[in-house]
Amino acid sequence: MKKIRLYTKYRLLCAALFLTITALYSCNKFLDEKADSSLVVPNSLKDLQALMDGFNVLNLDATPGLIEMNTDDFYVSGNVYNTFTEFEKEAYSFAAEPQFIQTNINLFWKNPYTVVFYANVVLDRLQKLEDQEGPQYRSVKGQALFFRAYTFFQLAQVYCMAYKNGDENFNNTQLGLPLRLLPDFEEKSVRSTLGETYGQIVKDLEVAVTLLPDAFEFTTRPSKAAALALLARVNLSMEDYGAALDHATAALQLKSDLMDYKSRNENSTTPFEIMNPETIFSAYCTSLFNVLDPAKANVDKVLYRSYGDDDARKVLFFLVKTDGTISFKGNYAGWYNGSFFSGLAVDELYLIKAECQARLNQLEAAKLTMKTLLDKRYRTSYRFPHDVVSQDNVLAYILGERRKELLFRGIRWTDIKRLNRDPRFAKDIVRKLEINGQELSFTMPANDPKNAFVFPQDVIAVTGMEQNSR
Repeated sequence: MKKIRLYTKYRLLCAALFLTITALYSCNKFLDEKADSSLVVPNSLKDLQALMDGFNVLNLDATPGLIEMNTDDFYVSGNVYNTFTEFEKEAYSFAAEPQFIQTNINLFWKNPYTVVFYANVVLDRLQKLEDQEGPQYRSVKGQALFFRAYTFFQLAQVYCMAYKNGDENFNNTQLGLPLRLLPDFEEKSVRSTLGETYGQIVKDLEVAVTLLPDAFEFTTRPSKAAALALLARVNLSMEDYGAALDHATAALQLKSDLMDYKSRNENSTTPFEIMNPETIFSAYCTSLFNVLDPAKANVDKVLYRSYGDDDARKVLFFLVKTDGTISFKGNYAGWYNGSFFSGLAVDELYLIKAECQARLNQLEAAKLTMKTLLDKRYRTSYRFPHDVVSQDNVLAYILGERRKELLFRGIRWTDIKRLNRDPRFAKDIVRKLEINGQELSFTMPANDPKNAFVFPQDVIAVTGMEQNSR
């Protein structure tokens, strides 16, 4: 595909980096090992841009698939559960300490930290170049900062508890990520606090906004619009609604295209193409292929029934299978398989904007924002329900639409964790299975420590870092 092709120099550079990293990680010392002296060192802006154009590494691998594992959007049958690997079974049943093996470590830990390593290599080499004022230099630096922030944020959703706005004691004592900021394998890995993790993410993105161009021809490169959109998502997760509203509004000023769902092919299993008009930043996750395979994973029935018959999403997002169960096909990745789109898109910005307006008691503005989005989702002109009037009800309605719009985007788990802090929206996730005639039930209570996955056991053994509590 032309949009994502990798040119020769990029392949050579990335091959050298990948081989180096693979050699290091094969010993499970992928956080503290010394880099191979044979590493090819990029020495020009062109080389560094080539590294940032590494779609197969940066855009496909930054999101650990576990980010979708603990959501309430899907379930599997007992027969399908029995086909899972032991790790998948333990993760699906909310086991306190699912046992990672090397494959799981690669998919859910090594791959994202490889993206961080690439970003750090670029940032390190940029400091050694003479011309640090030109637009290409600024662009490459901004891209590296974005990729690092994006990946840290994805990892934090899986391995950290939710940030608590206004509770500095919690944020400064709760464990965060090991924040690798240099491409030095000899630097010892230590866990930051939760506050430091989010502080680094916001810092990187705020600098990236000042460096990046408004847009690129291809959405595989992060732009200023992407950095603003990610800042909006991050600040929403931190419950800083004023900042989230400002960033979402600024991003929409740069890109506000919405697809009219009425014009989409309802009969297609891929109604949305890769890099569709709403895409701001292209990123995908392929590491939960077995669990989210549409032939195996069924969409929650209550969620499916929440879509009205006039809602075009009901036929564009879902496929009724021969046994009456529902699979998801509304993937912005343009594929019908177990991978999912984990990038940034315009529809999310409208939902962030509307939610923040509602939380700030700008109710009429929130309704207008929702109408702008949902006019493109319903077959007839959309009207905000006339009986949804109070601030609480408007907010609840918008949150319901948010779930219906953004499922299987790597977003729902973040929403569950942040909303669990509010008694109005907190929920336990319950999964039921029937295996060999026996009914089993697994529960993830709201705010349970298991909402943060344990680190891979080998990482803890090698680095000596503190494990998440259970």
